[in-house]
Amino acid sequence: MIYTQHRTSIKWIEMIVTILLIGILDYTFSLSLSDWAIDPLIFYILLFSLRYGLLGAFVSFALTSLYHFSFLLMEGSDLLLFLYDTNELAWILLHFFVALSAGVFSTSYRERYQSLHIRQEEVVDENEQLKQTIQQLQESQGEMRKRVLDSTYTLSKIYEIGLKLDQDATDLVRDHLIGTFTRVFRARQLALYHVDASRRTLRLHVRSGEVERLPQTLFIDSEQGIFARMFQSKKPTIRLADELDGPLLVAPICYEGTVKEVLVVHEIDILRLRSHEMNMMKLVLDWTGTRIEKADALEWMLVSDQLVDGTHMFRMEAFEQKVAQQVQRHEQYGQPYSTVTLPIEGVDLSLIEMELILRQSMREIDVIGYDEEDRILHFLLPGTPVESAERFKERIEHVFYVKGGKRL
Repeated sequence: MIYTQHRTSIKWIEMIVTILLIGILDYTFSLSLSDWAIDPLIFYILLFSLRYGLLGAFVSFALTSLYHFSFLLMEGSDLLLFLYDTNELAWILLHFFVALSAGVFSTSYRERYQSLHIRQEEVVDENEQLKQTIQQLQESQGEMRKRVLDSTYTLSKIYEIGLKLDQDATDLVRDHLIGTFTRVFRARQLALYHVDASRRTLRLHVRSGEVERLPQTLFIDSEQGIFARMFQSKKPTIRLADELDGPLLVAPICYEGTVKEVLVVHEIDILRLRSHEMNMMKLVLDWTGTRIEKADALEWMLVSDQLVDGTHMFRMEAFEQKVAQQVQRHEQYGQPYSTVTLPIEGVDLSLIEMELILRQSMREIDVIGYDEEDRILHFLLPGTPVESAERFKERIEHVFYVKGGKRL
């Protein structure tokens, strides 16, 4: 710590008042300070030289010289002799050397002190910044630890989602997918659609929302827009700013090497659209695709003894079980369904031939049942309301007549 005085006027006042006090004491008590063996004025020079550096040294030397000249004048000495008297010259040189030495020492010491002080302040600032950085790092680590522990996507929760999607029935897999998006990704107004072969029509599988926003059939443009980007990237795709009429999010479900189903979402929590959330969404959708494919293969393997030989037509007992599942989905999700019957009495085509003809005008998700006693075909149309069932019946009758040459 060194003495600092930034106001120049105070410095001048200190040096002038001090030299005046010395003069007053010297004159009052007739001390004859200049005649002392050890001149007290040297201590005056040392004091202000060390106190204020070179400036204090030169000013204190000038004031002591003026004081000494004044003392000589008061004694009646000739000032011209001052330049030739060796004693006086020695006095001047001694006082000047003391002032210069003390001033240089004080200035260099002050500069070195200031340099060290500045460095100390920099170190203190760096330490303070380091403390703040460490504190922020600790807070971030605590927040990250809390987020990991509270995260929706901890390993246990991901495993739980995977288990729920791993079902033996394709409809159950789809139902749990809707539930997962509603619960985990906070999606609303969403539905799962089946993609037809032309990629221009989406047929409803299961819906959770308003019928007006999620109709039974969606007609899409697979060449441009949000659906085109989705088919190209095979990833969850978000609507662009200029796409005002489409859904907010469309997400593909791929199996058998292509996009087979599409999840359409109109409302979702904006925080679920970050890159990490989208990656988790794709992971869930990819897993769903494998589970649907597995469940579909398992279903056909398990119901092989419930099918009419050589066809994918269910016997009536198994067909009624399929209808019961649709009744349950209708009660849980409000999912519509309808059934249609067609008598085939008098038709001399085999069931295999009839199925080949009828499947051309049916969706992949539609189910056919066959009553062997009454020779009646039963059709289960998931997602099709009752008022649309009659049009379906007219369509398959027309296709059967055109391609099969028979009128049912």
